[in-house]
Amino acid sequence: MKTPYFFHEAPPFTPPPTILDTLHKICHFVLNPKLVKPEKNVLEVKLPLIFQLTFIELLLQTLLFSAIILGYTAFDLRGIESDLIKDYFANTPFVLIFTLMVLIGPIKEEVIFRLPLVYSKGFLLVALAVFMYNYGPVVSAAIGATHLQLIFSMAVAGVLATAFLFSRKAQACMYLLWKRHYTLVFYTITLLFALMHLLNYLNEPTSLLLLLVLIIPKFVGGVFLGYTRLRLGLAWAVAQHVFNNLVAMLLVYGFIYNN
Repeated sequence: MKTPYFFHEAPPFTPPPTILDTLHKICHFVLNPKLVKPEKNVLEVKLPLIFQLTFIELLLQTLLFSAIILGYTAFDLRGIESDLIKDYFANTPFVLIFTLMVLIGPIKEEVIFRLPLVYSKGFLLVALAVFMYNYGPVVSAAIGATHLQLIFSMAVAGVLATAFLFSRKAQACMYLLWKRHYTLVFYTITLLFALMHLLNYLNEPTSLLLLLVLIIPKFVGGVFLGYTRLRLGLAWAVAQHVFNNLVAMLLVYGFIYNN
């Protein structure tokens, strides 16, 4: 009778990626976005990689914000009044801001803009439903639509989503779009993510040029979050987004405190 064998050979060690290797892969991805093989090893690969991605993004965002501030000062740009943001942070409870900006905001934005980066009809429908629920009324108010027009638009979206769900031809066309033109899909979704942040400045008089400059950091952040979603998974993109918003919130509070 054979002796039971309970032990298996340990899998080979996977060395963590170097920061130069990560930077090289990000540059290659930016030039040619495509689906990447998701990482599986959490301790050896995912944890070092998320720290590297976050560090590179923070460094790049710091340079971008510094350039924007220098340009704002050098060209004497006017238009964005900080009083509205100051009043909001000063008069809104910290717990509420933390919940909306750091917890709920990143989750809903990742579901809308990063979940469908990997094609699935379910992912697309979930992203559309969350978008209509969260941003439908805001977009409607931005374009001056009435409540009746909003309800009609949501009904049309529901009908189209139902038709898509039961149309194999439509699903096949969408799948081919993701497969053959993924660069277009990725940058379109990322651009929409950046443009949605213009809604934050609806009540502030400012020039279109300045608004376009201000969404550049959002676009860059969307590229990093998209790469994280594809290589590490949606949960890691949510975690990275949470950290980014937490840093932004603390910077605003620090600015208000110092002034």
